[in-house]
Amino acid sequence: MMCNRVATPSPEKAKKVFQQTPPELLDLVKMDTFTAYYHTTAFTMPLLPFIGNDDPLHLTTAMWKFIPERATLEAYKPYDTSNARAEEIFDKRTYKDHILAKRGLLLLTGFYEGQEQPDKTSQPYYIYPKDGELLTLGCVYSDWYNKEEDRQVKTFSIITTAANELMAEIHNKKKRMPLIVPPEKRDRWLSKDLSRAELEHYFVPFPDGYLQAHKVSRNLYKRGIDSNTPEAQMAI
Repeated sequence: MMCNRVATPSPEKAKKVFQQTPPELLDLVKMDTFTAYYHTTAFTMPLLPFIGNDDPLHLTTAMWKFIPERATLEAYKPYDTSNARAEEIFDKRTYKDHILAKRGLLLLTGFYEGQEQPDKTSQPYYIYPKDGELLTLGCVYSDWYNKEEDRQVKTFSIITTAANELMAEIHNKKKRMPLIVPPEKRDRWLSKDLSRAELEHYFVPFPDGYLQAHKVSRNLYKRGIDSNTPEAQMAI
């Protein structure tokens, strides 16, 4: 598995995703409340800041575990749907009916990835944009109905691609990376009229030079320790 640990922005920083919104549309921008994390994992199925292409001016939240609309949480508990491989997304039953119609952006400050060491242990790295700005990842989502809570919830998978040079060095076993959608391509990614051919142009390793990384404490992996602290991102 890759890209299952992330850091999310404060509401103030998340708001920057709308910087390029035309002035006449700013009154239509909506922002739901959400929790900012220094470190959280897909295993806890957190609600994270998210924009779906059903309403690109609405910053809402989505649960980090893709569950199809008609499925139950119980049925999908055994499956890891935190990530979706770009190379399989048009054919895999879970995603093939969603990828053209339901794409979204996950808003982050950075993410964590482990580098396999010679002794088979994992050294975590924190990876983030060099300019310190918002990081947006391409996702596929569903509008899942949570029967237990009687409400609709967006659920998502982060799309992954082959790794660029930096990420191949860090994620050195399977050599993958999340699909990064840069600011100038966000609006088009959220468009409802993307064809499969155009969409596949996104499914390539993001060019080197945009991200930087540093080693962080292995306490990230320890149970019983609160890792949602600023120290999670500190270089060692």
